[in-house]
Amino acid sequence: MKTRHKALLIIFSIIIGIPLMLWLAWLLTTPKPISVFIMDKTSYSVERAQNRAINWVLTHYRFVKPNGSIYDPVNDYYGFFPGDAGNYNTNDLRGLNSTDIQRLAINYHMAYFTDSYGVYTDVWPEENPEVSVVENIYGGLHDEDLLFLQHMIDKDRLVIVEFIFMAPPTKKSQRHEAEKLLGMQWQGWTGKFFHTFNPREEKSVPPWTPVLYEKQNGRKWSENGQGTIMVHEDETLVVLEYPRHLNTPHPHIMTDRKYRRKYGVSNRIPYPGWFDISLPKNDNMEVISWFEFDLTSEGRALLRKFDLPERYPAVIKHKGSNNVYYFAADFGYSPLKQRFVRFKGSRFAELFLADLTDPTDKSGFFYAYYLPLMKNIMSEYQEELLNRQTF
Repeated sequence: MKTRHKALLIIFSIIIGIPLMLWLAWLLTTPKPISVFIMDKTSYSVERAQNRAINWVLTHYRFVKPNGSIYDPVNDYYGFFPGDAGNYNTNDLRGLNSTDIQRLAINYHMAYFTDSYGVYTDVWPEENPEVSVVENIYGGLHDEDLLFLQHMIDKDRLVIVEFIFMAPPTKKSQRHEAEKLLGMQWQGWTGKFFHTFNPREEKSVPPWTPVLYEKQNGRKWSENGQGTIMVHEDETLVVLEYPRHLNTPHPHIMTDRKYRRKYGVSNRIPYPGWFDISLPKNDNMEVISWFEFDLTSEGRALLRKFDLPERYPAVIKHKGSNNVYYFAADFGYSPLKQRFVRFKGSRFAELFLADLTDPTDKSGFFYAYYLPLMKNIMSEYQEELLNRQTF
């Protein structure tokens, strides 16, 4: 009996002791103060917060506000704030004059634009993909956003811009200005892998896709299919079907050895989320990671028909500065659990639990790619800030 009690005590000590030690190790980690501007124009509910991923990084690695407090994903951002009973508030840069915006750029060390797509009537005040007329409620870039971005780049601040930054509802004049600032050009294409093409089973399949496909191709939409759907802003639709066009149904993010070492990311990992096609405009940009398809000969022919590349950038950065990045994918949205965010080293436990071969498991992508990428980008930048004696 005593032996049994000892064994139970040891097991209990392990179950309680290890998490306690990991939490204490996180708590005792030296906080790293940094002032982060987060713009999120698409978070129409707490559960779908587009800024959840960046806030997980900030909390886990103890990046805190200059006053020492932890960033709050519900309140510490600019953009759309959902309320009760269909009410909402917005807090952004509109209406600020150039002096106010310049002062804002002085106060912030980093800017992260997670999503400018906005909120539409098919999701607010409740998700209803069958709404007859979809209208924009809020979103898109404004002149004040671009002026702030310009000041941040001029001051050599860390600037990270995500997927669909330049897409509608942003007007073309603002898009061209954003492209000029970032040194790249959006090609008008967005896409995503879908494990099924049936809109009733996969809610993220746009309900207009079957109608558009049948109109453009003259054949019935295959609801039993899977693969990657890409759509242009002019409504041209390209469907890469597995196994007809693809040997593997989903795209992969590929990273060369040089950048794998620098950013600590996997060399090849499936990516399940939304992406866009954006290309560098000049030699001042370099590509950190690429999206690649495993194409059949018929798939290559289909892409050539629409003048689409077989691979395209996933992460682009400025060569002349280490501080401007474009993520050509919806990295910011991730259905993360908060269970281990305040446990040092919990990334390895999450990686153990994740299935990195499952393209629908976006948490695996987060821990294997996004988390180390962001950690290394921010750690390098904060060291640079300390060398500048900013704090």
